[in-house]
Amino acid sequence: MGGIIRSQLYKEEYNFIFSGKGSDVRRATVLSALIEWQVFSLASEYLSKRAVIHKPESNQEYSQSFNVLKMNKILTAEKLSQLQKFRIERNKSIHSIFKGMSRPEWEKQNKVVINLGWPIIKELDKLLFSAT
Repeated sequence: MGGIIRSQLYKEEYNFIFSGKGSDVRRATVLSALIEWQVFSLASEYLSKRAVIHKPESNQEYSQSFNVLKMNKILTAEKLSQLQKFRIERNKSIHSIFKGMSRPEWEKQNKVVINLGWPIIKELDKLLFSAT
């Protein structure tokens, strides 16, 4: 896409995700936030090139951006499926710790989120910054 610039914070957190340092909870959280930002940025960049303003409500930012990527075939069906699976597993990690999940199960779930997110974040990074 090329119109978006990697900020210093983006670079630092992107590197942190793959560093193996820090807790899995933080890595899963940062990874989730970065993927949501990437999805939003891809959709916004696509629409801005068509003179369409993309400003969804904050609680709908991810879902509306995901739909832009889906409906305009910006991502393949396989990539969309990976994002959906990631989102399901991420939600388990976020919500299940206080709904009967044990700490060891929660830690394992955070690893699932990280492992699912790594290839997604790399692919979206390539799409966002291919021309920079």
